[in-house]
Amino acid sequence: MDTIFQTFHQAQYQGSGPDLATTLTPIAPPHDPTLLRRFHKSSNVFSIHKDIESYIRIPQCHLSKAESTAWIDIYVAYWKAIGEILRAETGHHRDDWAIKVYEAWKEVTNLLIRGYSHAGFGAWTMPCLYTVSKYLRVFAIKADEEQAVKVGSGEVKMESDALGDDIMAGFEKNERLEDAARVINRIFTLCISDRY
Repeated sequence: MDTIFQTFHQAQYQGSGPDLATTLTPIAPPHDPTLLRRFHKSSNVFSIHKDIESYIRIPQCHLSKAESTAWIDIYVAYWKAIGEILRAETGHHRDDWAIKVYEAWKEVTNLLIRGYSHAGFGAWTMPCLYTVSKYLRVFAIKADEEQAVKVGSGEVKMESDALGDDIMAGFEKNERLEDAARVINRIFTLCISDRY
């Protein structure tokens, strides 16, 4: 956890959006391939909120209460999403792994959007929006592919009437990608209405 929050504090101090965005990526950097595994193992579901709070609510960080609360919520959701990703990588999710990863990452994205709309994140942090939305799209595509395989193999039946089978089949094929597009559209709206 130390490495991620050292980068967080350095990015906050320097006002470096690209550096801050590196703390919200679901892929470990090539120079530190175990970073995400160490980050996730450094806490547990019972203490993650307090652990992250102890890293963010420090005097050197100079964040308002609303900003620090928003960042805490984002990193708690990020920790949960990393847990889903690690479970998927190790094979602990046999079914619906991509859907679970997508839903967890969508929560990270929604909390980041809320940080901009309610906590007043500065414009310099915008690269974080790009990073989380890029991976939201990737996870949505994987979740839709997983769903298509289940439908194709007969594990899941599509609910539709006989008349609209051909229409509904195409619609539900990209259900999560369309959901991701709505979330990304909210990000776009947030960016074009930015007054900072």
